[in-house]
Amino acid sequence: MARSWGDKVIAYIRTWEDDAGDNSVFYRSLIFLLDPGFGINTCAFVVSFVSVLFLLKGIKESKTVTNFFSTLNIMLVLFMGVASLLLSKKENLIPFVPAQFGYGGVVRGATSSFFGYIGFDEICCISGEAINPTRDIPRAILITLLVVT
Repeated sequence: MARSWGDKVIAYIRTWEDDAGDNSVFYRSLIFLLDPGFGINTCAFVVSFVSVLFLLKGIKESKTVTNFFSTLNIMLVLFMGVASLLLSKKENLIPFVPAQFGYGGVVRGATSSFFGYIGFDEICCISGEAINPTRDIPRAILITLLVVT
């Protein structure tokens, strides 16, 4: 995840560099700092290092950070869902299921979205903290499925 995140940050900075034109000295130096080459990804290192520091600090702090990012993740998904409903156009819904993908493609896309945005890894990470895991983990999974559905 850290590597992917770092690659995205560098890709965004490269896009900004292209838009800046001749005034891109700042962006070039930033790219040199964040992507020095040789397979080194500075952003990924920083994310991994900070994650290790949180883990060394303790479970309570790690859980707080995980809860914060999980809440942020859910808020972003809800925002995108509401914004997409408000900005959608009726003519884009015809045909509702594109012939080249079919219903199987729709189901595959829905599952990819589900695992990509909600992530069962969050449930697995926090399951060690559950008071009654036999009862709480299935409930968490079912509630997550209901929210996403």
